[in-house]
Parts: sequence; C-alpha cells; structure tokens
Amino acid sequence: MPAVITIGNLKGGVGKTTTAVNLAEAMGHLGLRTLVVDADPLGNATSVLLKDFALREEHSLFNALTAPAEEASLTQFACPGPSPLVDVVPNSVRCLEWERRAAHTPEYLFGFRRLVRHDRVLQEYDYILIDTPSNVCPMLCNSLMISDYVIIPNPVQERFALDSLSLFLRILQNARKENRKLKLLGILFTKYHEERERFSSGRERVEEPFYEQSIRVFRTAIRFDIEIQKANMRHQTCFEMNDNGNGALDHQSLSMEIEIIRSDEAARKRKIPLRRSHEQCPDRSAPERISSIPAC
Repeated sequence: MPAVITIGNLKGGVGKTTTAVNLAEAMGHLGLRTLVVDADPLGNATSVLLKDFALREEHSLFNALTAPAEEASLTQFACPGPSPLVDVVPNSVRCLEWERRAAHTPEYLFGFRRLVRHDRVLQEYDYILIDTPSNVCPMLCNSLMISDYVIIPNPVQERFALDSLSLFLRILQNARKENRKLKLLGILFTKYHEERERFSSGRERVEEPFYEQSIRVFRTAIRFDIEIQKANMRHQTCFEMNDNGNGALDHQSLSMEIEIIRSDEAARKRKIPLRRSHEQCPDRSAPERISSIPAC
C-alpha cells in the first residue's frame, strides 16, 4: 500500500500547497508514482497540477464523496498531472457544501476512509500526498484519519506560524485516538533565507525545542526562491519553471530524505542495518512518534 502523507498547518501561507505539488513532482523524478489529493476547497493544488480546468467539476473530490457507495473511490476521480507519474484528485468550492452536510455525521471523520477502503487501484501508487486547508474542518479531519504520516511546513522566523503549529500538534494527538498509525514525519522549514538564518542563528534556535520533544526537523529546508513565487503565480510546479532551480533541487532533496527515513524505519522493524551512517543522519534528527509530543 502507498504511504499516505498529510501536509498541514493551521497557518495559511506557510507553503503547504507548494510542498504538496512540488514534492509530488520530485517523487515522480525518483520514479515513484504519486497521487495528490487536493483536500482544500480553494483548489490551489488543483490549479497547479490540473491543466484541463473542465475536469475540475467532472472529476472532483466532491463527486467522489457524494457518489453511490458502489462507485465511491479516490482513484476513479483521479486525473493525470503535469508529469507521467503524478495524478491529482481535484477539488473545488463545492466541497464546502459536502462539509456542511458532514458536520454532524460520521462522514466528518470517516468520509475519506470510505473512499479508500476498497480502492484496489491505490496499490499502484507509492505515495499519496494530501494538501489540506488552514482550518479545523472535515477536510482536515478526514485527511488525518487515512494518513500514515504528517509533514508540517513552517517558515523559520514567523512567530504566528509557530503559535499555530502548537495547536496543530495537539490536533494530531487527538487524531491518533482514531488513527493509531499516524506519525509526525517532521517539521519542514520553508522560506529559508540561508545567509540571514546563519547570521541570526535562527534555524538552530527554532530547532532546539523540537529536538527536546523528539520531533524530527527535516535536514532539508526549502529556501526562499523568487522562482517558487513565479511558478505559483503561473500555476506551475518548480520543475516546470526551472528544474535546476533552488526550488526544484530542495524538493528533490526532501523526496530523497523521506525515502531514506522510511527505509530506515522499515529496517528498524526488521532489525537490519540502516542505509545511512551516523554522520549522514545524526541521532537528534531521527525522533519517534506523535505520542511523544506533549500538550503545548
């Protein structure tokens, strides 16, 4: 089965959609087939990955969630993305209507589970990446219920983003009551100004509280890059804009880091030597699970 990763943070503008679409493309460059589920009714990931806007209404998450039970599956509503190994389940504002219907029903938590339970085509994917909205809502709750991991993008120096991150960690703790397999894969620093952070020791200072709580911070940071902003404005991935630019290179690095983390995790379960040396992966960047996160 594919690894399901929710990309979330309750703060807007931290790079959730940018991470989702570009990580998917980076996974594709590694030969990994990836499905992006746009769980945000604003549909920003859809606007980047789905060039044929006519398909937005015909093949949408709303249609999947409201389809008859025998037709309900994610992959039935997937559309080809910008590269051969990337597909997307699009979204639109119509999902706000579904959220209102789901508010006082089991669908508030388990609508997505219904879509994946008997979807055998999902086995053809290596990863499912879920882009989520910046608020506590059925879309976010459903995403956490089917996920194996969570990545939290967070700008290094944004105080309000750090405040919202504390609340999001508590939400993950609560989600584990219904989904025991859910783990925090790591904190991803975004909008990283390398020279400025080195001068101010910003990264090290922000990292330390996470290490104290055994929360992984990815070694990869997504550098601030004007080409990322240009790509977003043009509804493109970094790879379409410049596949040798910092944005593309950083997301490629992130994809490889995730693959190594998961490989090491599998090796620990089988009690075989890890793929990396101690020098390549210091202990402090390899934390455990959400259950180790105290209430903030």
